[in-house]
Amino acid sequence: NAAFLDGSTVPIAEYASAATTIPLDINLWHRKLAHHHLAGVRTLLDHNLVTGMKLDSKTAPDPICEPCLAGKMHSNPFPSSQWCASRPLELVHSDVHQVPYPSFFGYSYCVTLIDD
Repeated sequence: NAAFLDGSTVPIAEYASAATTIPLDINLWHRKLAHHHLAGVRTLLDHNLVTGMKLDSKTAPDPICEPCLAGKMHSNPFPSSQWCASRPLELVHSDVHQVPYPSFFGYSYCVTLIDD
């Protein structure tokens, strides 16, 4: 492994505060809540489900959120290639995925190697 984690922890604070210079509108809360859908953000606000969550501005929500649109876009597959391997192990495709249940020895990842 090329990286190690320091095992120290930070004590949990009972309260947190933040300074802001822009009005708290629904678009800001939408971004702060990891682009949660606007109806869900509105429910959190209307029912006071989050302590300290308030609106300072009554601006209408922006109907176009670029990160949300980018996350919903379809990505094209890799272009197909005309090249084909001529010797064993000249081109190997690999993938790592997590399996739903650990193995008998506690392993939970699977590596697949496919020779072209």
